[in-house]
Amino acid sequence: MGAGRPLVGRGRETQIATEALRGRRSVLVTGPARSGRTHLVTAIVRAQPRPSTVIESRAGAVSARSGPSDRRLLAGADDVEELIAEVVGRGGVVVVDDIDLLPDAVVWPLVEALSATDAVFIAALAPRHEIARRSPARWELLQPLVEDADRLNVVVGPLSLAETATLANELRASRHGVGPADGAWMMALAHLSGGSPALVAELVEVAAVRGRMHAVCPIEPFADLLPGAIVESLTRLLAPLDARERRLLGVVFELGLIPLGHVASIVPSDVLARFHDGNLVVASVEAGAAAVSPLVARVLRESAPRGEHLEERRDVAHRLLELSRQGAALTPAEEVFCARFAGTLDADGPLAESLRALLPRAAVSLARSGTPRDALAVVSRVLDDGPDLRASAALILTRIALEEYAEAERLLAWLPHPTTAAERELALHVFVRTLSATYAGAAVARRRIQDLVCWAPDDEEWRTRVGHAAAMLSLPNGASFCERALSPSAEAPHADPAAMSDALRAALAASRGDAARARALLRARQQTHGWDVESDLTLFLLHAYAMVLVGGDLDVVESATRRRLLSARWGDRQDEVAVLALLDASIQLQRMRPDVAFTSLQTPRIAPPESLRVWYDAVRASAFIARGDLVHAAEALDRIDRAATEWARGSFGVLRETVRARFEIANGRVEAATARADRAIDEAERRMPMLLPALLRVLLAAGAPVPQVRARAEALSARFDLAPLRAFLAEIPSTARVDVPPVLEQLTSREREVVDLAVSGASNAQIARRLGVSVRTIESHLHHARTRLGMSRHERFAQVVEGARALAGR
Repeated sequence: MGAGRPLVGRGRETQIATEALRGRRSVLVTGPARSGRTHLVTAIVRAQPRPSTVIESRAGAVSARSGPSDRRLLAGADDVEELIAEVVGRGGVVVVDDIDLLPDAVVWPLVEALSATDAVFIAALAPRHEIARRSPARWELLQPLVEDADRLNVVVGPLSLAETATLANELRASRHGVGPADGAWMMALAHLSGGSPALVAELVEVAAVRGRMHAVCPIEPFADLLPGAIVESLTRLLAPLDARERRLLGVVFELGLIPLGHVASIVPSDVLARFHDGNLVVASVEAGAAAVSPLVARVLRESAPRGEHLEERRDVAHRLLELSRQGAALTPAEEVFCARFAGTLDADGPLAESLRALLPRAAVSLARSGTPRDALAVVSRVLDDGPDLRASAALILTRIALEEYAEAERLLAWLPHPTTAAERELALHVFVRTLSATYAGAAVARRRIQDLVCWAPDDEEWRTRVGHAAAMLSLPNGASFCERALSPSAEAPHADPAAMSDALRAALAASRGDAARARALLRARQQTHGWDVESDLTLFLLHAYAMVLVGGDLDVVESATRRRLLSARWGDRQDEVAVLALLDASIQLQRMRPDVAFTSLQTPRIAPPESLRVWYDAVRASAFIARGDLVHAAEALDRIDRAATEWARGSFGVLRETVRARFEIANGRVEAATARADRAIDEAERRMPMLLPALLRVLLAAGAPVPQVRARAEALSARFDLAPLRAFLAEIPSTARVDVPPVLEQLTSREREVVDLAVSGASNAQIARRLGVSVRTIESHLHHARTRLGMSRHERFAQVVEGARALAGR
C-alpha cells in the first residue's frame, strides 16, 4: 500500500483520522478511483502507534498480513472471524483497502465481524453512488457500515492549488532534477488534473518527456496526443457515470469557469452529487468558480458524438436564461452557450427577452473566440430585428479574425454612429482593430483615429481616450497595443486617464532606452495595483512592454503575463491570447528558452492579425536560429522580408536586420553578419535600443576584437539605461572566445555554445538547466555537432577539438 508517488497534502485528514483511532473510533476513507485514498490510508496507519493488520486482495486471493513474514489467506467466514478476534484481543487496528471490491466470500463475514465486535478498523472504499450503481447488493451490505454515525467518514477531495504545486514540485525535483515551476504552469496543471494526485504525477511525466517543464501548459489538452496512462486514468474516473451523466458533464465543461452558484441551478441534484463524489466538477483555480478538466472533456468528446448533447444543451440553456431573467449575471461563456443552443423561443415567452438582451454580447464574444465564424449566425439574428452597434461591431471583428480585411474596412463605413459612452468605447476598439489589421500606415491610422473626436467633441474624457489610442501608434509595435486599447465589452471600465498617460510616456521612454524615466512613471501605479492585480489589460501591456524594452523585472513580468495568458485561453479571448503569447515568447527568447518560446507562439487558436504576424515571424525566426534549425529560420525570414520596413515606424526594419545578422552568424558568413550588425547598431540607437546587446553579441561572435566591442558597449551603456546592455558588458570577459579552433567553425553558434559547456565537464542536464531548454534539445544539438564534425558516438568533444578552449575566464 502507498507505493509510487509521495503523499502530499491531506495533513488535516490524517490528523483527524489519527485522533479518531486513538479514541477507538473506526475510520472510513471515501474517494473515487485515482484520488489517493490508498496513500491516505497508508499515511494514517503510519501515524497511529497501534499494531495493524492489513487485509488486501491480490490476483483474486484475499490475505491478511501483520508483518513482512506474517501473511495468511482468508478463504471464508471462519478465517475472517478468527482474524478479527485476534486483532481485537491484542488491541490492534484492522486495515482494509478497497473493501467494496473484496470477493463476496470475504466481504460479507468481514462486515458482519466488524459490526458485531469492538474491532477498530480503517477502510477505504469508493463513493456510495459508485458502489450502488456497480452492485446494489454490495451497497446494501456496506450501507450500515458507512452510515453508522459512530464511525468517522473522511472524504478524499481533490488537491488544492497549493497542494498540487507542492506535489508537482517534489516530483519535478526528485525525478527530473528540475526546479519549481512558475505560478502559471501550476495553475494549468491544477486545471488539467482537477486535483487528482494520479493525474498530477502522470502530467509531470508527460511534460518532462515532451520538454514542456517550462512551458505555459504541461500538455495541450486538445492538440497533443494523450498517453495511454492518462487515458486509462480518465476512463476510470468516468466509469461510474451513465451516458446521460456523461453528456451533462460535457455540457458543464462547455460553460467554462462556471460560478459556483450556477452549478446547482443547471445540474440535477442527484447527478451533481455523483459529479462531486467523483471529483469531476471541482473548484476552479479562479475564486468562486467551478470547472471540469479539459482532459476529462476530451475523453468525453471522443467517446460520444457531439449531436447526442443537443437535448441536454437546450435544457441547460433554458435554465441559464431563467437565471438571467431572475437577475443573475451570466458569464460570457454562458451567454455564448445560450446564443448557440437555446433554440427558437416563443417571442412572447418569459425567456425570449433574456435571450434578446444577451445575443449582441454573445456575438462579440464569439468574434473574439477560436471559432469566430460562429458569430455570423448570431449577428444575423440580431440585425434581423434592426440596426445594432454591438452586432455590427461583432461582424467587423469576425471579418478581421477570418482575415477578410477588405470586407472589414468596407463594413467600418456602415458602423452605426455611437450614441452613448459605452458604445463609443466599443466603436473605438473596432476602429483601431480594423486600422491596425489593414494598416495603411501609422500616420494615416492616427489621423483617422483622431477624427473620431467628433463623436463627442465636448467630452474631455473622450478626447483623452482618443488621444491615447492614437499615441500608441507612436510606439514600436504600437499597432498591437492599439488593438487592445479598449475592451470590446461595452460594460468594461477603462483605466484612469492619468495612469494611461504615464504608461504611454513610460513605454516611449523605454523605447528610447531611458529605464530610469520609465520606472519613475510606472512606480505609482505599480505601488497601488501591482502586476497580478492590474485590472486594465492595456495598462498591463504597456507596463510589461516598457519593462521588456529595458530588461527589468522579467521574472515578475513573465509570471503575470503567463497568468493572464491562461485566463484569456480559458475564456477563449483569442485577441488577448495573441498579444500575450507574443509577449511571453519574447521574454522566453531573452531567457534563452527557444523551445518554450515556440510553445507560446503556438498558443492562439486562430492566425494572429497582420499587425502581430510580422512580429510572430521575427520571434519565430530568432527561436529557430537559437535552436540551430536554419531551414525553418530561412522560411520565417522570407516571410519577414515581405513585410514593409515602415511597420512600427521603421523599428521593424531594425529588428529584421538584427535577426538577419544572427542568421548570417549561424551560417558562418561572418563578414555579412558584421556588415549587417554595424548598420543595424546605428539604426537601433535611434529606433530600438533594446536590440543593441544582441547586435553587439553578433559582432563578438563574428570575431570582432574584444577590446573594440567592449569600448563600443561602454559608450552605448553610457547613453542608454538598459539592464541587458549592462549585463552584456559584465559577460564580455566570460563569453569572448580566444583562438577558437577552426574545426568548431563548422558549428552553429548554439551548437558551439553547447559543445563548450560539454567540454567544460557539464552534464546534459546541467547544460539544459543553464540554457533553459530540455535535455532532449541539448542531446539534439550534440548529435548535430557530432555529425558536422564527423565524430563517432564514442568520441569525446575535448579530444576532437584538441583541448578546445572553452569560454574565456572559465
